[in-house]
Amino acid sequence: MKKNRAFTLIELLVVISIIGLLSSVVLTSLSTSRVRARRAAVQAALKGVSGLAALCDSVGSTLVSGSPTGGTTNICNNSTSVVGRFPALPANWSYDTNVDAAAGDGAFQYEADGEGATIRCTAAGCVTL
Repeated sequence: MKKNRAFTLIELLVVISIIGLLSSVVLTSLSTSRVRARRAAVQAALKGVSGLAALCDSVGSTLVSGSPTGGTTNICNNSTSVVGRFPALPANWSYDTNVDAAAGDGAFQYEADGEGATIRCTAAGCVTL
């Protein structure tokens, strides 16, 4: 006598629901990882600005204030030579600057806003708000 070894409908539905649940967990984790990666890229760009800020002082210039465009705006005001440009930011992020030009010692504060977060970098380091 031959035994029937087929899966029942309920067993198949349970397996499909488990696969659906696991895939939703993985997709959520992947989305979170992408956001963290973009924030890390923004933080690295802002740290690059801090290095260029010191170069502005060395050529006797001040940092650009306002909302510069990444990749096209020079870092320094009134500089005859191009010290550097603001690094490009990921999509949906933009620079928001508040420069303390009165300090004259390379003091700066740059922010980047996007994806519901703000990253603020000063001479002391970067922080996510």
